[in-house]
Amino acid sequence: MAEKLAPINLIWLQGSGCTGDTVALISAREPSLVDVMTGVLPEVEGINIAFHPTIMVPHGEHAVSALDDAKAGKLDPFVLVLEGAIPDEKIAKRTGGFFCAIGDKDGKIVLLTEVLDSLKDKAAAVVAVGTCAAYGGPSAGDPNPTGCMGLYDYYGRSYRSKLGLPVINIPGCPSPGDSTLKALAYMVLVARGMAAVPELDEYNRPLFLFGELAHHICPRAGYLADGKFAHHYGEPYCMGLIGCKGPIVHCRVPKYGFANGYGGCPSTGSPCIGCTEPGFPDKPFSPFLQKSPITPWVKEGILDNIGKVRATLHRFVKRSI
Repeated sequence: MAEKLAPINLIWLQGSGCTGDTVALISAREPSLVDVMTGVLPEVEGINIAFHPTIMVPHGEHAVSALDDAKAGKLDPFVLVLEGAIPDEKIAKRTGGFFCAIGDKDGKIVLLTEVLDSLKDKAAAVVAVGTCAAYGGPSAGDPNPTGCMGLYDYYGRSYRSKLGLPVINIPGCPSPGDSTLKALAYMVLVARGMAAVPELDEYNRPLFLFGELAHHICPRAGYLADGKFAHHYGEPYCMGLIGCKGPIVHCRVPKYGFANGYGGCPSTGSPCIGCTEPGFPDKPFSPFLQKSPITPWVKEGILDNIGKVRATLHRFVKRSI
């Protein structure tokens, strides 16, 4: 019998957000959360959810004590996950209040920022799930009265975990559960020394999840090539004229669906609104149904025409088979 892998803990914190990433996580199918937790996938078996406000069994001070254990090194190694943005508690303190609490212990409120600060240098890896956690998202949208920001900025661009990793961002509003679990499973393998650090883009998104433009893998791309555009919602053609932000957005949903291969904005008749990008939901992603910037369309039009001319001229070149 193969030797069981050493257990690894998962600490999932929730900040300013809608819990949509957790809802999406529960609906994941490739793999499912149950498959991961029950060890159906041998490579990522032994994952223990030590803390998750929505789905954990313990409650009250017993639940919060898991965070003390992590701080004391009793849960090493652990992957720290954040869902939701981080508000600026200094703003709330001016009026004697607070914005975001994890719970309370010994009659004292435990703030999200306190926990993040205490675990910053102890986590094997840190993952920001959802656009709010990664870049601030809707919670940090203009005028941002609570001063929300993503973990990417809160910990700083130069931050490195115990394994020498930066904050890994898995944006989306929410992030598809399948993408979240794939990323977490990958980071568990990295933490166990069984996989190399995934290649990241300039915003710390894994390229295996965010390496393609939504525009390029959209099921409506063929209509774009034919110059057929929708002018009204409900038409099956390219939605570039009615607000789609696909040319400036990196997202796998148009190709892989949102859950179990189904769903996804352009697949179900909605223009891409750019929810995986830094700066969302502010300009250039808002207003949601406003046309995307002209520059990528001009560039694509030029390259498209050049490519088609070359392909046409190449028809006169004899092909050797």
